[in-house]
Amino acid sequence: MSKTKVLIVDDYPENIKALHGLISQENIEVFTSESPDQALKLLSENDFGLALIDVEMPGMNGFELARLIRGVNRHKHLPIIFVTAHQQDQNFVFEGYDSGAVDILFKPLDSYIVKTKVRAFVELSEQRILLEEQVLELDRLRHVAESANSAKTQFLANMSHEIRTPLAAVMGFADQIASSDFPQEERKKYSDMIRRNGELLLRLIDDILDLSKIESNQIEFEDKNFQLDELLSDVRATMASRAENKNIELKIENKIKEEKTYFADDLRIKQILINLIGNSIKFTKTGGVQVVVDLAHIQSNDQKDYLKIIVSDTGVGMTQNQIKNIFKPFSQGDSSMRRQFGGSGLGLTISRRLANALDGDIIVLDSQPGKGSTFEITLGLPHSEKKLDSKINNTKKETLSGNFDDLNILAVDDVHDNLMLLRLYLQDTGAKLVEAQNGPESIARVNEKDFDLILMDVQMPGMDGRETTRILRQKGFTNPIVALTAHAEASEHNKCYQAGCDAVLTKPINKSKLIAEISNILK
Repeated sequence: MSKTKVLIVDDYPENIKALHGLISQENIEVFTSESPDQALKLLSENDFGLALIDVEMPGMNGFELARLIRGVNRHKHLPIIFVTAHQQDQNFVFEGYDSGAVDILFKPLDSYIVKTKVRAFVELSEQRILLEEQVLELDRLRHVAESANSAKTQFLANMSHEIRTPLAAVMGFADQIASSDFPQEERKKYSDMIRRNGELLLRLIDDILDLSKIESNQIEFEDKNFQLDELLSDVRATMASRAENKNIELKIENKIKEEKTYFADDLRIKQILINLIGNSIKFTKTGGVQVVVDLAHIQSNDQKDYLKIIVSDTGVGMTQNQIKNIFKPFSQGDSSMRRQFGGSGLGLTISRRLANALDGDIIVLDSQPGKGSTFEITLGLPHSEKKLDSKINNTKKETLSGNFDDLNILAVDDVHDNLMLLRLYLQDTGAKLVEAQNGPESIARVNEKDFDLILMDVQMPGMDGRETTRILRQKGFTNPIVALTAHAEASEHNKCYQAGCDAVLTKPINKSKLIAEISNILK
């Protein structure tokens, strides 16, 4: 805490010196004045915790000075102690208190009394300052809370819109398919719309979870070897249809000629690029989007390359005020852009935090309303110790027949609709499916029958899927168990493996993913 300022006013320097010596402490800063005019000047420049004023002074006495001080709103609560050699009579004391004094000290001064009284008023001043600071801090926290509450309200409104919009399409087209006899072509078109809007909802949920993990410093990275050309090829394949649907051009150019293998989380890098390129496509009506990848000016070394990725478009562009807001959560520059173009406003926030975690950043190089925007992504990517054979590295996209003739599968889930969906997925595979709706029931089924594989829901009331798996392993069940969970975090998946599961699938699970996993685990 800062020192308490104490003012001494006396026309005799010797008196000032003596009083100064009596009250000097580490927590006190003493100011002195030999005239009322000089005292008033000091009072205009400082906030004092106590004033010690001599009464008998030429020109203006201490009582008059005290009345002037009390007349200034800033100093109306300043404690004033008069110091006087005047005889202790009742009228003098009354006048002193009427002029604004809190105490009167009569000369000759008792050093103990002076020190004790000054210490008491200094402590009061310190408590007052502390209280004022606490009031200011509470006021600041109130503003922060109000701002956070406003942001929460805006977030909930945004999320309500972003969730209800695709949900309206899902429910509407589902009702149409259920209530009408549509031709197969129409039915497929409506089914595609349901799936597309379902994927929008899933992406929104993933973004919210990502932001939550980023805010709590729990974002997870799964590093592996990859080659940049293949990553860019995947991004191009993902984004090409979006550009074609808007009749704009998408160019992705890699200026790094040397093929290198990097060791990082390629899925997170794709997420950054897809977010940035997707934004550029969304805000561009005519022209196109260009992506140029090159080495940054930051010096690369034997362990790491620093990449510079420029994403430019000919879209709506932004004002300087909008640029200030675009990296804030749930923001798209302003509300008018959200109303016109939609979106949760999370993509750029997440992308920048991910880039920061990858030893890089995302900045706006240039943006002009009506002319487009240019973003720069920098990433620090560690080199891999080994080269990848691109032919071997390509993901195999085999068409799995899903021929599971005479395969006995136990499906465990407490939600009947999920069991029905698993039955639909596997009905043409030849598998024989048995259902259980909780952990104890699944253990009983295993005691009654031999199963080649178990599909185990994780989140179940009472005995969850992990506990059920541990019990089954203890009882000697050795065939594969595949965990089905709505948790996407690697830490949650690891808990499933530790419990004895052979594989983990994250919900929502589509038919091809389920059949592929069963095929792979049974090889």
